[in-house]
Amino acid sequence: MKNRIFFSLIFVMLSGMLWASGPALELPGPNKQLQVVLYTENGKLLYRVAAGALTLIEPAALGLRVDNRTLGREVQQLRLLRQVTIREQRPSRLNSTVALNHCVEYTILIQQKDITDTISFRVFDNGCAFRYQPAGNLHALLQEELTSFTFPATSRVWYFERNNNWKLKSYAGLWMSTTPDRLPSVSSQGPIQGKPLVAEFPGNKYMVITEAALYGYSGMRLKAIGGNAVQVNFTEGESGFAVNKRLQTPWRVVLFARSLDELVKNKIIENLNPLPDQNVFADQSWIKPGISVWSWITRNEENYMQPAEEMKFIDAAAELNFQFSLIDEGWETKWPYKWKQLKELCEYASKKKIGVWVWKHSKDILDTIQRNQFLDSIRSCGAVGLKTDFMNSEEKSFVDFEIGLLRAAAQRKLMVNFHGCQAPTGESVPFPNEMTREGIRGLELNIMNEPIPAWHNAALPFTRLLLGHGDYTPAFFSNKANTTYTHQLALLYLFNSPFQCIAENPLTLLNDPKYKPILPLLRSLPVTWDETIVLKQSEIGRLAAFARRKGNNWYVAVINGTGSASSFKLDPSFIRTRKTLTATVIRDAAGDAGFIKEEKKMKTGNHTKLTIPANGGLLIQIKN
Repeated sequence: MKNRIFFSLIFVMLSGMLWASGPALELPGPNKQLQVVLYTENGKLLYRVAAGALTLIEPAALGLRVDNRTLGREVQQLRLLRQVTIREQRPSRLNSTVALNHCVEYTILIQQKDITDTISFRVFDNGCAFRYQPAGNLHALLQEELTSFTFPATSRVWYFERNNNWKLKSYAGLWMSTTPDRLPSVSSQGPIQGKPLVAEFPGNKYMVITEAALYGYSGMRLKAIGGNAVQVNFTEGESGFAVNKRLQTPWRVVLFARSLDELVKNKIIENLNPLPDQNVFADQSWIKPGISVWSWITRNEENYMQPAEEMKFIDAAAELNFQFSLIDEGWETKWPYKWKQLKELCEYASKKKIGVWVWKHSKDILDTIQRNQFLDSIRSCGAVGLKTDFMNSEEKSFVDFEIGLLRAAAQRKLMVNFHGCQAPTGESVPFPNEMTREGIRGLELNIMNEPIPAWHNAALPFTRLLLGHGDYTPAFFSNKANTTYTHQLALLYLFNSPFQCIAENPLTLLNDPKYKPILPLLRSLPVTWDETIVLKQSEIGRLAAFARRKGNNWYVAVINGTGSASSFKLDPSFIRTRKTLTATVIRDAAGDAGFIKEEKKMKTGNHTKLTIPANGGLLIQIKN
């Protein structure tokens, strides 16, 4: 697809530059549906954001402390240097195949005594973003970021919680909500939250605070500082982190939506990231989304990671029409001749058209020489992907590790899955070999005495998964906590992950008659989508209902996050046809006995009423 970019440039010469020491700079989006106002007050740099009459961000501070100098605290003048309108189409694999990037970019000079810094804003009709570029060609130390976001008091804020110090190491918290005034004290782990924070306004409008394009910088956390505000915070704390280059911060992002459908479809995070380096990614034929089997979570310790057992998983993957098998932790210690045995397993899998992914602890490949040797070794054995784990931090050194690994893996045509890490910021745009990452509270917790409740699942599509793919490892039918069989099935269609690793033992799926009704669906399960629609009955934490299209087939997936049965009405008018449609409906059998499969006729304008049990699910396949 050929990109089209339309530029409208305003280069303002010194004689006609727009200055503002007290007066505000108004920065509207392309259709003036959203507006940022940048201004100073007693030398302090501030901003606010509104969508029409709705205030999104109340007055909040901007600034940095870098190399013992503070940007944004003694501002004398603001100057609009350049205004650029961008309109282009980009490829996407999050909810659809195309992303429209339409915004106005403003480049603003900040005058402080004899120093001129730069801040760039991109204002869209459904959000805005900004980043700093301090004066100078070499910066040594970033000490603090003063950026803050002030919530309106009428909003309700969704955040993730885990009552131990793993909360911000792995981003594996349960999603819940509070009022912004309670953010400093709501968590037993302190006032610091991970990204994103999702604000819900009266009238079903939404805002998200997060970051995009995290490269060469520490990951953004958000510290509640009172007054309904949060300030950017870093893992490194007061000591800051070394930069040792010309500094350009990641984008600080505010997303806005007038419905949950608009929220899920927001492409700003993707659009703020650079496109792939064509010297590395000119050929992307080796980057293949797909479904994987996985022996780790359902393992029998007596035969876990035995090559013969892994071959059974590969056989099952082939029979299920999956594409991958993940060899997880233990292969290097349990196999006496690990490289020989890995090569034999990869060759066996290749004959069945199954690609092998390999697990590796991150501590063993932090050194670039060891990393490259390991990547070369698994590639020579025939592996197609690497899962690395336990970074447990988003400090700058680990962010640099992740980007370095993506680049080195791409040079060897290897795909990557990150675990024990922070949430994504769009890295898979410049590095499409990042197929998924954790940074999510997923079904691994079901075997760790921290079972996943249904309401958490019903919140994820509207919170964490707004940022990008998540390796939740869905469909854990044999250990589903308080959810139902169809609830687990529906997760496969609700949660984005181009590398979709299924938790359930594939031998169980093939051999237990309970799963016979859903095998045809599993054998044709999409992992990327041509179109996504969030259905109107959806509500964060209570009901997630999506209609998704792949080719000519539509899938309606619904999960009930409440402890009571829920009535669901479906009108298939989104298919845009007048003909009668044939639908395959999968619903929960009474008493949690498994699945009921039935055929129904549906027509646009006619509502089909279905009941979803407490914590249950529903899946409908409609062939057009």
